[in-house]
Amino acid sequence: MNAWRWTAILLTWTFAATARGQPAAEVAATVGQESVRIAEVDRLAAIATRGQSVADWALPVVRAQVLEEIIARRLVLAYARRTGAAATDAEIRSALDALQQDLARRQKTLDEYLQEQSVTADDLHRQLAWNIVWDRYLARYVTEERLAVHFAAHRRQFDGTELLVSHILLQPENDAGAGDLVPLVEKAERIREEIVAEKLSFAEAAQRYSSGPSAADGGRLGWIGRRGPMVESFSRVAFELAAGEISPPVVTPFGVHLIRCDEIKPGTRQLADVRREVEDSLARELLDRLAALERQHTPVVYTGAVPYFKPGTRELVGGK
Repeated sequence: MNAWRWTAILLTWTFAATARGQPAAEVAATVGQESVRIAEVDRLAAIATRGQSVADWALPVVRAQVLEEIIARRLVLAYARRTGAAATDAEIRSALDALQQDLARRQKTLDEYLQEQSVTADDLHRQLAWNIVWDRYLARYVTEERLAVHFAAHRRQFDGTELLVSHILLQPENDAGAGDLVPLVEKAERIREEIVAEKLSFAEAAQRYSSGPSAADGGRLGWIGRRGPMVESFSRVAFELAAGEISPPVVTPFGVHLIRCDEIKPGTRQLADVRREVEDSLARELLDRLAALERQHTPVVYTGAVPYFKPGTRELVGGK
């Protein structure tokens, strides 16, 4: 699995210049001495939501998710520098030469490529450094043994299993901001407590509280797969549930959900059938693990100019 494919998975991230000399109003966060520009967050949020209908109140959630992804990659690069695994100048020059040769075969110049990608030469330099570092880590981490263990531990995520699910959806008022998600999460927690205490059934709670069109049917959504039709943040939680289990509140771009797994239909796919998906999942695991390790050494400071998740929670803070 090469770095270019992983780059595509993560929306072709680019890397900004260091924080020194950057106006504070342009900075969403700093990771050590490097800044994350607001313009970078907004550009990638636009890519992430392209072709989707996202309510205005949900956009802060998307921006916060994008910001966390950028920060995670900056932390991994900081980890590589701290541990002596950073890309060398010679490696970057070689990668740049290879890119220019590929562009020449397509009768395209480097300047044209930079313009098409809306990145600067410095951005490209950092992207090439990322590709080198990330390929290096993946080559060591994504082994046959780990693939087999990861597949076995998360079989339902990959083997084609389908879930019959129900949900309760809470949404802010039309003119409400993302800050109103906090009381909605608290309300969802209270509703869950009532259901668990058997003060009312899940179906009754859905009919009484849910804003979703499935409310009249007790919240029943039907069968879903791991990678559709629900959004990733919903499916990821749903596929961790046992039959009959109700999730804690889940925030998605559509609101705050309580999800119940009603029935499980096991899949039959084997590792060989879904190898690429398992590789990608392992890569995500590695990214999260390295970023968490480096947070102990590299400070992350949020300016509040862009919404962000309070560390260790899904509570939105700052921005608009």
